[in-house]
Amino acid sequence: MARLIKMHEIDEFSEVKTIPDGAVTSQIISNIRSLDEKSELEPFIRNIIFDPNSTPHGPTEIADIITTHVHIRGEKQLAAFILKGKSYNRVSSRIVAHQFAKARQIIGLNLMVFVAVGGIQDDAQRDFIQAAIDANSNYIIIDAHDLARLLISYEMICSKDGTPFDDKGRCRNGHILDEGLKLELSIKEKARYTIFNQKDISVRGAKRYSVVILLDPHYTKDTIRYIIKEATEKFKNSNYYRNERIRMRWGDSRAHVVWLFIACDSDDEKNRNWLCQSCWMDHSSKNIILPLQLNGTDKYEDIDILWNDNYKSMKEFMESITGTKEDVLGQIDSILHDMIGLANGCIENFNNYMAGYVSQEDFLLKMHEAEPKIRSLYLKAGNISLPPIDCSGYYQACQSFFANIDNMILFFSVRGLEIWDQPTRKNLMKTAIEEFYKNIKRIELEKDKIN
Repeated sequence: MARLIKMHEIDEFSEVKTIPDGAVTSQIISNIRSLDEKSELEPFIRNIIFDPNSTPHGPTEIADIITTHVHIRGEKQLAAFILKGKSYNRVSSRIVAHQFAKARQIIGLNLMVFVAVGGIQDDAQRDFIQAAIDANSNYIIIDAHDLARLLISYEMICSKDGTPFDDKGRCRNGHILDEGLKLELSIKEKARYTIFNQKDISVRGAKRYSVVILLDPHYTKDTIRYIIKEATEKFKNSNYYRNERIRMRWGDSRAHVVWLFIACDSDDEKNRNWLCQSCWMDHSSKNIILPLQLNGTDKYEDIDILWNDNYKSMKEFMESITGTKEDVLGQIDSILHDMIGLANGCIENFNNYMAGYVSQEDFLLKMHEAEPKIRSLYLKAGNISLPPIDCSGYYQACQSFFANIDNMILFFSVRGLEIWDQPTRKNLMKTAIEEFYKNIKRIELEKDKIN
């Protein structure tokens, strides 16, 4: 059944999701509208989809580009592109209806793409959609704004002004394209991946595995699908179990469920920012309890795949709030020193109160004096940058420690006096003091792990 698709659903256009709508300025739109259909627009599209063919334009032309170099969710598509460049400020049905009619006659057409840099009139959109539905073809309309995002994402035009780059990577206004990093890949190299973590999550009703896999971020979706298939087959036959009871239950039987979580590095795993997830289930076995469907955006044979469209933007965000090792440790250690001093003062004050050396009034007065200082440090600790993975254990231990100290003053704050009675407050404080000393030991152990 014909449907309107999103631009990033086309595998060759998937990078477009890295360019937000707000990145397209009025200057970029103005320069997009000046792109020539034959010398610029068509070559740009062919370069993006890796189609080297070039067909002559004339009265016998069916579409500007007819190609099989397009994939949607890994499936090859027969696609027809109808392009309108700078010659048409306004694109009406009268101008393009005959091209729509020709394209709909292509036998086996899977995808119709209408691209125009000028203003697309309502009647042109109406007739294009109708032609696609009549041809039982999926369809997409790419206007000047969407085209700008597409061409910026594949570095065909300048992200600052929207003018094309020349062969030397320079736009008309002198901006220079970032050359990026040079990659050297072996053509015959086998697609490789690393098993980062395998968990047996079997239950009485089904044998299940959950696996985190790390792979090269430069692999194409086709390559990733191949890896998912290969890894899934491998774990279907795994006999790893978390305990002997589960082993006795399932023995050498094949798995009924295999979940894969695909990441590019350990930071992705730590942040649960998956490139994609996949799930295979054995629907042929009887009396097996299967989980809910993944409801993926892609399917490879009998495996559901859910691609994370926000993977790159999330990765960039996480990188932006992750500090360097020296910065994170420096911020933590300055707070830690002051927090320990204040906490020791609170503990001494509490012990004196319990021993009857100070009155309840004097005890509460000192706790209230310490409260703003501890609370200020605790809030400051919440603004520490996220740590690199090699000191994340130390970071987590210190954050737990800071929360524990904040609890000490909470029990005897104005709010705490309203919530808890006196015996409960004393018991909570005793428990917090025990945790204080345990956390100090944990912090020392985690600090020793840092190189």
